[in-house]
Amino acid sequence: MQYYRALAIASLVSFAAGCGAGGSIPAAGGSPSLRYERQDDTTAPLVALDARSRGPAVSADVYGANLDTWYDFLDGFVNPSLRKSGIHLVRFPGGSESDAYHWENGGSLCDNQGYITPPATFDHFMSRLAARLDLDVAITLDYGSNRACDAGGQPSEAAAWAAHALARGYHVSYWTVGNEVYGSWEYDLHAHPHDPHTYADAVRTGYYPAVKKADPAAQVGVVVDTPGDRAWNEVVLREAQPFDFVELHYYPEYDVDNDAFLLGPAIDRFAHDLVRLRAEMTAAGLSPALPIYLGEYNNDAGDEGKQSVSIVNGLFVGQMLGTLMEAGVPRSTFWLGYGSCDEDGDFSKKLYGWQHFGSEALFSDGLPNPYEGCANTPKIPGGTPFPTGRVMALLASEVPAGAQVRTVAVPRSLHSTVRAYGFAEGGGFTLALFNNTLSAIAVRTRIRGSAKNAFTATVATYGKAQYDKSKENRWIGPVERSLGSVGTTVPLALPPYSVSILSLR
Repeated sequence: MQYYRALAIASLVSFAAGCGAGGSIPAAGGSPSLRYERQDDTTAPLVALDARSRGPAVSADVYGANLDTWYDFLDGFVNPSLRKSGIHLVRFPGGSESDAYHWENGGSLCDNQGYITPPATFDHFMSRLAARLDLDVAITLDYGSNRACDAGGQPSEAAAWAAHALARGYHVSYWTVGNEVYGSWEYDLHAHPHDPHTYADAVRTGYYPAVKKADPAAQVGVVVDTPGDRAWNEVVLREAQPFDFVELHYYPEYDVDNDAFLLGPAIDRFAHDLVRLRAEMTAAGLSPALPIYLGEYNNDAGDEGKQSVSIVNGLFVGQMLGTLMEAGVPRSTFWLGYGSCDEDGDFSKKLYGWQHFGSEALFSDGLPNPYEGCANTPKIPGGTPFPTGRVMALLASEVPAGAQVRTVAVPRSLHSTVRAYGFAEGGGFTLALFNNTLSAIAVRTRIRGSAKNAFTATVATYGKAQYDKSKENRWIGPVERSLGSVGTTVPLALPPYSVSILSLR
């Protein structure tokens, strides 16, 4: 997490909140859901999936989360809630804490740069969580400090960690050298801290060969900043080679939140950043196949307010995942899985939501938690998903690993009020449609170019109607219903602030 980063958000772009039909459309029986109209409305905007297009395969590791040393991940609800979520990749030991973290003897930190709860050792993390859930693991190596806490990081310590993991039979897939070491907020005891040349030299001559010698199968990555930071990226991408992937972080807001910005320009900006970063990588002579890993992302890099646990952040997470899949990004880890509660963020009445607390996490860790500064929350059992966790789990269930991205055309008239992501999977197709407004929007969905002209359809929806139950402290999940037999055109009404996943088989 970018704890000390003062992000400059120069302007927040507002969108019109309404589009399409007004009011929520209830399902039969009065339960809020998505209504399937058998009478085709030819005036509704057409969202079309091109069955003949080709795109990347969805990776299981795009569904991931950070788990960190200050949280006791041996709590009994952690493994079951992770299993239900569909998460396949976990990152350890933390964000900025990583550059002061020494893994040996249960773990230690330099200069009180965080906290380690006694059960949160690397061996416990691997044997009692990752191995039992068959998870892939991403480790952030300590670049900032040596064991004596009087100089920069030691490649020999990193190599010993990789050798230990290999000897124990732990499946650690990815090793990144340092956390956000381009930033002044990061712990860095090198003679020239936060310097791209110093970092690149340490990777090329130290960390990369040392870790590879300890475990030849290890994938070793480098830290990059968003493409605006050319001073860092251009040096590291050219001078640190060879390496096996790059790790990027993304937080579009800082302390002050805006719902329209988060669901509009923030996602557009990230999609553009991926294109620009790939161009920087190409200019540095790197292969187009070299992976990008989104190591951290969330709505806000500062204090979290009510947006963080509202439907708005859930929809942001879902559209970030869709953007990653379209771009062929194989790995991402949301910040954070567990261990966060905040009462000091943005609670403006301009934001949609009902809570008087915020959280960086996908799940409650058993609120209230006075030790986290949240003594006044409702009682929310540990492992209960917030909207961010609900949306990630829904996508992981409906868009599994191996699904193939397909091109989807959304009319200009909808702008970013509706986003759609398409996939081919299991002989059929899946459309994930996001309504980013507080009005219901009628659309027609169509499959073009398919060899099949008849399908059995289901639709699963999670949105405002489900989230609003949290006002009564009821954190319910998605609703799903069968639509029966359909053709290649399926009219739908997208409820306010919702994701609707249409499955055609």
